[in-house]
Amino acid sequence: MESLISIFHIDLKLFLAQLINFAIIFFVLYKFAFKPIAKVMQERTQTIEKSLDDAKEVEKKLTEANAEQVRITNEAKKEALAIIENANQSAEQNKQKLIEKTKQEVAAIIAGEKARIAQEKEESLKEMRQEVAELVVLAVEKVIKEKMTDAKDKELINKIVKQ
Repeated sequence: MESLISIFHIDLKLFLAQLINFAIIFFVLYKFAFKPIAKVMQERTQTIEKSLDDAKEVEKKLTEANAEQVRITNEAKKEALAIIENANQSAEQNKQKLIEKTKQEVAAIIAGEKARIAQEKEESLKEMRQEVAELVVLAVEKVIKEKMTDAKDKELINKIVKQ
């Protein structure tokens, strides 16, 4: 070992002093630099891990919120379709009621007009019979050249009208 020391020109006292200096500096650095840096690094690691956990939780909640949004949207679409279907059915029912009411009104108008036409026809027939009877009486009167009495006139009119 002495030959090794002489080859490298190592002074044992100087080596020991440097070793003690190194130990003191190592101890000071360890105590005042490495430990606080390690503590800060540990805290930072914990903060990062907590942030990652929070990010995973937020992502999970976002996924759940998206699923809830899709579910709510689908329910809203179903409800909207049901409302539209109900509105269509209601409109169709109202349409049918309106058509039925219109048919009834038209039937009532037609029936009223038929009755009015029948009444007018009856009145026209009566007037025509009356006029024909009067014409017949006038013609017969001219033929007979005598004026007929009211009783004979009515009797003759009734015979002609019945035929």
